[in-house]
Amino acid sequence: MDKVAIALWGTVIYIAVVLVIGGWASRKVKDLVDYIVAGRRLGFWLTFGTILATWFGTGVAVGGASMAYSFGLRGIIMDPIGAGVAILLFGLFFAHILRKLRYVTISDFFRVKYGRAMEAASLIIQVIAYMGWMAALLVTFGTIFQVYTGIPWEQGVLIGTIVTIIYTALGGMWAVTLTDFIQMFLFIIGLIIAVPFVVEAAGGWGAITSRIEPGNYSILPGPGMEYLGYVGLFGLMFYISSWIVQGLGSLSCQDLVQRALAAKDAETSRRASIAAAIGYWTIGLIPALMGIWAILIYPNLANPDEVLPRLALDYLPVPVFTIFTIGLLAALMSSADSSMLIPPSMIAWNLLPMIKPDLSERTKLLISRILVPVIAFVSLAIAFWAQTIYFLMNLSWELILMVQGIPFILGIYWKKANRSGAIASVLVNFAVWIPLILWLLPITLEVEGGVFDWAVWDAIYIAAVPALIAGTIAFVVVSLLTQKSDPPRPLLDIDGNPIE
Repeated sequence: MDKVAIALWGTVIYIAVVLVIGGWASRKVKDLVDYIVAGRRLGFWLTFGTILATWFGTGVAVGGASMAYSFGLRGIIMDPIGAGVAILLFGLFFAHILRKLRYVTISDFFRVKYGRAMEAASLIIQVIAYMGWMAALLVTFGTIFQVYTGIPWEQGVLIGTIVTIIYTALGGMWAVTLTDFIQMFLFIIGLIIAVPFVVEAAGGWGAITSRIEPGNYSILPGPGMEYLGYVGLFGLMFYISSWIVQGLGSLSCQDLVQRALAAKDAETSRRASIAAAIGYWTIGLIPALMGIWAILIYPNLANPDEVLPRLALDYLPVPVFTIFTIGLLAALMSSADSSMLIPPSMIAWNLLPMIKPDLSERTKLLISRILVPVIAFVSLAIAFWAQTIYFLMNLSWELILMVQGIPFILGIYWKKANRSGAIASVLVNFAVWIPLILWLLPITLEVEGGVFDWAVWDAIYIAAVPALIAGTIAFVVVSLLTQKSDPPRPLLDIDGNPIE
């Protein structure tokens, strides 16, 4: 049997194990709190594992290797470096507070602090964002299966989607947490044992240290504030934005918040988040370094996205290739299950009570489980047949930052933050951000050689910095001017009790 066939059988065994775990975890789910935040009973290792596994997926591995091949470590400032900043800041300043509040979703915070309008805005943005993320991940199943196991692309998409739906719908956060822990372990092992083979293929440490430009290992802007093709003010704004879009924008994302809320206590939530940030940086650098070393192996690679797959296929022996393949699939599942769980759970917990307040917990749990496959296949359909809409949905990660980034951070730590300030910040953010994107687009199109997707992303990132500055100023000024007409609400836990 060749390496692809052996990897296929290893994958089949892994999928069987995952389904068994999902069935077992379903017995621990008694109500919606169990389903969404695992009954708030996760210890340090499970909390640490599920944070790290959810954030460290195939996008970081394959995409990180690709960006590092093209731009060196500057190419991965957004992720994993900037994303690691988000997890660290979250652990240091937010995780323990949210756990004390005992919310179930991030939208609970916006309802308690700012009212129903901000809760609804948060809910809508989060659902759209995670449907977009889910669509990208589910389609990636096809590529992983096709390249590494020989299964046709369409069948791979279907298999990966169905397996993830089954264990996510059955066990909720319990199943996601347990499988995340296993998935994280497998992928880390696969990456670590692959390193010596990539080093050998590159000619050894001597070749790597002598033939690769030192600039590939720098995370600072180049001469004249050059960053990813932009210089001067635009280069500086792009560089700053690469740090803060993930570094600040992801602080209030439901997948991170959900794991903090699932920890058994505030201290566990804090320590596990900090440890996950350190682990994310450490493990996240491995595929990026492989991408840099691959410059010596594939000096003229037409499509940098092929770096990691080609290294595995060309240079890993059968046992290592099998572990690497299962680990890569596991990393994909660890992100897909989280994105699949979030929209149904937020709809059941936050939206349904707005429509019908007297729904029983049993009914909400049933609806949440039913919505898992419904939303998963809707997301998949969007990815297949509406590429433009799918692309726009991915932009919703930036929308999360523009809608709830500032109100979340200031709402936690500034006692004068109020509803009027929150709404003003959202309006000003968009009033500055969207016109700036349109103004920048001709410039970014020229820099990116007319490639629209890249140009749009560049414009979105560059325009984010002035928009966030303006939105923060608006939040502070409007909050101070409306203290009497719109008194700030205190931080209350889920039972209505104030906390410091």
